[in-house]
Amino acid sequence: MLEEFWHYLGVRAVSREARILGYAREMAALQARHRRCRQAWHPHILATKRAVLKAAQGRHNQGGAALIIGGGSAHDLPIKALLQQFEQIVLLDIAFSYRTRRLAKIWPGRVFCHLHDVTGTVDWLAQHRQIPPQALVNKPPHPTLPIKPHWIASVNCLTQLPLLPLDWLATTAPEPAQLETFGRALILAHLNWLDSWQAPVCLITEIEDQHHGRNGIIDRTDYRPIMAGYIQHADQLASWNWTVNPPGEMADGMWESQTVAAYLK
Repeated sequence: MLEEFWHYLGVRAVSREARILGYAREMAALQARHRRCRQAWHPHILATKRAVLKAAQGRHNQGGAALIIGGGSAHDLPIKALLQQFEQIVLLDIAFSYRTRRLAKIWPGRVFCHLHDVTGTVDWLAQHRQIPPQALVNKPPHPTLPIKPHWIASVNCLTQLPLLPLDWLATTAPEPAQLETFGRALILAHLNWLDSWQAPVCLITEIEDQHHGRNGIIDRTDYRPIMAGYIQHADQLASWNWTVNPPGEMADGMWESQTVAAYLK
């Protein structure tokens, strides 16, 4: 808990509303978990970096600018290698760790940390604590960036987008089915948002998660049906397993793994 507190002090969030929903707290917890689970996470982090770099190296033209969504932690991003492919990199997230914000100081004028809520719903949720209007959910705004991106990556954040909004609404929403519909809408809206940039997109996301008990798999969630319309038009670059919550991290002997895939569109 003390470690998370120190990480929390270094987090910057896009707004007070984002802090109310828990985004600064979640970023601090992620930093602490990264340290605790470093050995279990290493293969996933290495695979993510390789996939991002492979997608970037496949471009016809070098240079230009890259926009990376989900860059608030940056543990899984090969920033130094990407700077050999791009003149500038914008990291986009709703909250940034202190470690990531230092990157902009290491490479001034080349690496930027840009605070932005890619769902476009967080301020509304904090003020109303109701499922937002469909028009707001379906058309998240583009950020005003210092540069025009020529290549986009969404890294390990797609299925995370609904988590804190759904937690926030859990005690007030009338029907679980409405929460599920809202969560699916946030995922689909992000996929459409990525397409709207009209630039090559690298998408790295979990496509299935599995919860394990002492005697085997308890349940699994398959995200591929939600993503079907997107991935059928994309090339899969790689796929791997991630022990996201290794044994000992969860109660009652449970642990959690995910299947992660990288796509280029």
